[in-house]
Amino acid sequence: EDSEMAAALFGLGRAQEATLGRQQLDLAFNSMGRAFEIYVGIGDVADAISVAEYPLHQIAGHHGGVDLVSRALRLIDPDSPEAGRLLSRYVLGLGLGEGDYEDAMDAFDKALAIAQRTGDLALEMRTLAHSSDVDYWHLHLEETIAKGLRAIELADRNDDQVSEVAARFWVGIALLNTGRSKEGQHHAAAILSEAEGLRGHYWLATALWLNEFASRYEGDWQAAREFNRRGLLMSPSDARLLVTRMALEYETGNVDEGNEYMEGLVETLRLVTPGPRYDHAPAVLKIPVVARITGEVDRLHIAEDAAATVLSAESATPFIIRYARWGLALIAVIRGDAEVASEHYPALQSSAGTQLDGLNGDRVLGLVARTIGKFEWAIEHFENALEFCRGAGYRPELAWSYHDYAETLLEHQGLGDRSKAILLLEEARSISTDLGMLPLMARVSALQEKAALLPERAPAYPDGLTQREVEVLRLISSGKTDWEISEELFIGVRTVSTHVGNILNKTNAANRTEAASYANQRGMV
Repeated sequence: EDSEMAAALFGLGRAQEATLGRQQLDLAFNSMGRAFEIYVGIGDVADAISVAEYPLHQIAGHHGGVDLVSRALRLIDPDSPEAGRLLSRYVLGLGLGEGDYEDAMDAFDKALAIAQRTGDLALEMRTLAHSSDVDYWHLHLEETIAKGLRAIELADRNDDQVSEVAARFWVGIALLNTGRSKEGQHHAAAILSEAEGLRGHYWLATALWLNEFASRYEGDWQAAREFNRRGLLMSPSDARLLVTRMALEYETGNVDEGNEYMEGLVETLRLVTPGPRYDHAPAVLKIPVVARITGEVDRLHIAEDAAATVLSAESATPFIIRYARWGLALIAVIRGDAEVASEHYPALQSSAGTQLDGLNGDRVLGLVARTIGKFEWAIEHFENALEFCRGAGYRPELAWSYHDYAETLLEHQGLGDRSKAILLLEEARSISTDLGMLPLMARVSALQEKAALLPERAPAYPDGLTQREVEVLRLISSGKTDWEISEELFIGVRTVSTHVGNILNKTNAANRTEAASYANQRGMV
């Protein structure tokens, strides 16, 4: 009877994993845990190990399965094939459930060594896919891509569609979020056909979500809506799909539809166990994004509560923490709270050159820098945002970057700022009109009217030096190296070198010593 009960619970856990929503995965882990306990109690180690090895999906911030795998490992030879399969599962449990990257990579090394020693290509592929997943959540995006591609290469020699779909997903989303859109789209298209052959809701909904991402990043709203619609049919309470659809509808001016998806998201979050899970993370970020689009700030407390849940958890992965910090930084921008914005600014530096859920990291940095009154810093960040979005072809985010950059210049009112702002607003108007981004179109028109009334300002510093160049010049005069200047101003060494070259040209100085003398003579130090 015990054996039959354990078998029934094992079957129930597999069925729950395949059919229930993400927020109900606890039920599947509980069923598996009970089956494992019974098998261990009756001395059936082989079936207990089978339960512990089963590939239940592991979500960032979800602790399920870690203890079970840990106990199972103590029942077997640590160098056996069974240990390799368990260690492969342990990579996910430690890296995502516990947020322990170091121990996860130790488990990865051990599992990979067993796979390669025994010639088990299926285990090698699965382990690489699992580690690619963990690397993503710990912000090692290049490792995510490298390991994922290695797993995909092994797919021709292994019949493991789940591992191939998983690897393609993590490679695809890492490529999209680092601006390599064409490569990311290739994997998004491939994962969709592969996921349709799998039983279970999770991976098909995930594949549809990735394709929605790729379409939304480029402003193809029709395709994004269709992918999202199909995903929500599969997984109607999926916070990932609800939050992206919510943002899309607000972005295109469909406020009533946006409100419906917002309510669906809030209701879903009530069902999710508090903790550093991904389900909370997009709400932290997207609710402030929506507030900037609509001007409605009455739901910001939902984002703040979710951020507190994430940041108070020791097991939160770096990617989840990034969501929380970006969201809180945007709330500070909306409220004009320079003190809070300045607290987040240093931690946001690593976000440069990345995209997160449709939002560009350099644009976020630009908005935060403007809020704390560092206009030269903001200008550099916005220039980087424009370069990233143009190169990737991310038109909606490019339009917003043009707008926010122009708004910053009009507030700064430095030499040539008004003229440049007018050009930026023309670009923002063109893209937003083409894509039907009605709220942004209205904001651009308001700024264009403001720009038309502003006069050009005379230069604040001699010889056309900008505020940032004067800051660099002052640090040169104090004997700072380029590296030290970059550390103090939170900018790259390359950027410092560019500023130094501009300073020497504008001041007709032959070297840093002459530039320092120039600064002393004009009372800039």
